[in-house]
Amino acid sequence: MAFRRFKHIPMVAALIALAVTTAWCQVRRDTIDVLLVGNSYIYFNNLPEMIEGISTALDGPIVRGAAHTHGGSTLRRHIEDGHLPSILSEGPEDGGDWDWVLLQEQSTLGTAYDGDPGVLGSPDAFHAATRDLARMVRAEGATPALYMTWAKEAFPSQSETLSQAYLSIGAKLDLEVVIVGEAWAEVRRLRPEFSLYISDGSHPNAAGSYLAACVIYAAVTGRSPLGAPRELRGAPWDYAGPVESSAPTILVSLSDADAQFLQAIAADVVGVPAGDGVQ
Repeated sequence: MAFRRFKHIPMVAALIALAVTTAWCQVRRDTIDVLLVGNSYIYFNNLPEMIEGISTALDGPIVRGAAHTHGGSTLRRHIEDGHLPSILSEGPEDGGDWDWVLLQEQSTLGTAYDGDPGVLGSPDAFHAATRDLARMVRAEGATPALYMTWAKEAFPSQSETLSQAYLSIGAKLDLEVVIVGEAWAEVRRLRPEFSLYISDGSHPNAAGSYLAACVIYAAVTGRSPLGAPRELRGAPWDYAGPVESSAPTILVSLSDADAQFLQAIAADVVGVPAGDGVQ
């Protein structure tokens, strides 16, 4: 009977009803709120907005990214500066709770930087800070996870040390480890000429942040980033967050082939089916 009544609605009204229903369905897409805690490895190229742009373009949930960062910061500093507890308890700007909180340690594993980019410190400080932060995050009802960083460009052997440092504490604390660093190592193995770094050999260029965004998207959704846009726009960021006075800019622009290569690497290292993200 409901279908028969609908057939007698005038055509214009039927089209309006269809448009409203379609718009409602789009608004009702599930969301995943992710807070990234770390340093310039996150705010370079506006990684949170890259993640959101990828998720918006694909089927499945929209991953809304936010960040709490300080340049060069260790996780211990994030505990000591006193800002993080309120950020965790207040949740996203529009209310609700954080679903995931990704913890990114400083590139020398939380030890004082001595000027030698080839030296990684003991993971003890990193592991101790992770224990404290995991408790803090879980107390607020969110899921803590680790954002594994990558080797410096001139020191590829750091990759194994970083992986072990992240995976070992992840196993002890039952934390998901988002293995961005292993995705970078796989790019170097398959295409050593493909640069993911800026000129300092440490920070990510736009392609490096795009790869990180694809890995994070795959990890928190369980879906493939294959089919994501090759170009993403958003606000430029600095250590304090979005530069609000600036107009949106191109965050990354890749060739189709390069974008698909990075998407496939992300899907492979995370272990998600290659076709799940495509609309």
